[in-house]
Amino acid sequence: MNFFNKISILFLAVGMACSCSEDKLDPESILVDLDIEQNELDNYIQNQFTDDYNISIVYKFVEPESDYDYNLSPANYESAVRITRLLHYLGIEPYDRIVGNKDFIRAYFPKLLNYIGSPAYRNNGTMVLGTAEGGVKITLYALNQLTEERSTNVAFLNRYYFHTMHHEFAHILHQNKDYPASFREISGSGYVGDAWNDVYEGDDVAGAAADGFISPYASKEANEDFVETYSYYITLTPEQWEVRISSGSEEGMEIIEEKLDIVRTYFETVWNIDLDVLRDEILRRQEALPEFDQLSLN
Repeated sequence: MNFFNKISILFLAVGMACSCSEDKLDPESILVDLDIEQNELDNYIQNQFTDDYNISIVYKFVEPESDYDYNLSPANYESAVRITRLLHYLGIEPYDRIVGNKDFIRAYFPKLLNYIGSPAYRNNGTMVLGTAEGGVKITLYALNQLTEERSTNVAFLNRYYFHTMHHEFAHILHQNKDYPASFREISGSGYVGDAWNDVYEGDDVAGAAADGFISPYASKEANEDFVETYSYYITLTPEQWEVRISSGSEEGMEIIEEKLDIVRTYFETVWNIDLDVLRDEILRRQEALPEFDQLSLN
């Protein structure tokens, strides 16, 4: 390094020192905590879900919580209010009533519920009604279809939301305490994996029932078969259940009934839940939906 370079570096260092010595730090921090006002729904979620069950609900669209594989949009406020009220009334309180306390839901129910306003469609054209991640999060889609006209339509509510919720919850339960291996042996090699939508194209319930599955999706693999059997049984009336399982063949109906016996015994012995009592409680609440105020957050 020559003499002039040394002089230049020296002047630069002196200049920087002088500059630093003359600058004064602003005592006001640029990092300000935002005090976001809580609305009625936020307060309801805090009181009825977070405080009681340690469950959080994301209803304002949060991109990191969404699935980048789909084009999605947020849930509107009224739909978010309706589904939150309905989830408490139809999805959580029935378990509290049957078990006798809030500990069961507090211990096993997913800790995060995520609302998406639009449906999510797979490349094969089928629609995703809900997803679960690691037993801690359930995402419900198509919430903007929950209009006032549909809000007491039990078939719609079950198909889009509550069948999914009970389905995913049952996954968490059997992942904690597995069901008997004998259930997997009933259909054995009859499971078709991801080809279920091709095998039972167009939601061919009768075709699936003829093969011993309560739904086309139940034919994917044993775990899906188990939770589908559970979810359909507790959300359908006895008459609807019989119509569904008898829509195929007599042999298929006997297979589904054999599976149901294992599901019923599992919940009775492992979780102390009588499926028939739980179903009666859910059906009673379904019948009372016209009198249930879905928009009251008081």
